[in-house]
Amino acid sequence: MSNGEKSALEKCLAVLVKIGMMVVDGVRDPAQVLRWLQVIVSRADFVSILDRPPSASVDTTPADWRQEWQKFYQEVFGLTTDLSGVELKDGPGGFGWAVFVAQGITLNQAYAKCRDRFPSSSTYGDDLDKAVPENERTAATAYAKRFRNRVEADEENKNLSANTLTKEKIQGNTLLERLLLELWYNWRTGGGHLDLLNWTLCAGSRFHDGGVPCVGWGDGQFQVSGYRPDYAGEYFRGRSAV
Repeated sequence: MSNGEKSALEKCLAVLVKIGMMVVDGVRDPAQVLRWLQVIVSRADFVSILDRPPSASVDTTPADWRQEWQKFYQEVFGLTTDLSGVELKDGPGGFGWAVFVAQGITLNQAYAKCRDRFPSSSTYGDDLDKAVPENERTAATAYAKRFRNRVEADEENKNLSANTLTKEKIQGNTLLERLLLELWYNWRTGGGHLDLLNWTLCAGSRFHDGGVPCVGWGDGQFQVSGYRPDYAGEYFRGRSAV
């Protein structure tokens, strides 16, 4: 080992010790420290991820959103869909992604496909259709919603609880929309994931116990969990839907 390499290793070890002491002293939240460290462990491109501003947009806009999602459903789910008649509203600037929810698609189908494609866990088990009985929008008919084209959930909605989003009439995403967005982004980018540093609050859905689903990527896996509807935090943000 060269002197330069030895010096760099010593600096890394010193920083790790300092981080450990900050966690012990309560200066840093251990769960959030773990999420940041997990990005470094699990992602070879961690530098670009950590350097990217939370509000940075991602250019993954296809020529035709309907054809894009028809191809997605065919290749990912093996489903033939006709989305030609589904309305897609012209969103305000910055809402560069569209999610098309196919008629009849279920939470269980979407979550099972997540488990097929990448490591996934749910604190509410695998039967999300039963666990999440309340949703502002369902797949009774096909529909489409626009979202901001960002890896991390909306910076504008940090520190806003699901209750606050509802009170301020900010339409949030449902759990099904967030699962489909994860699957689409993973398929579109050849393996990418969303919410590497934060959590998306799925304010448009509720678990059977009244909790709000939240989704993020941590500990090397896609995670579905839940928090109280009045809980707000810097790392929990709803994705505004239009």
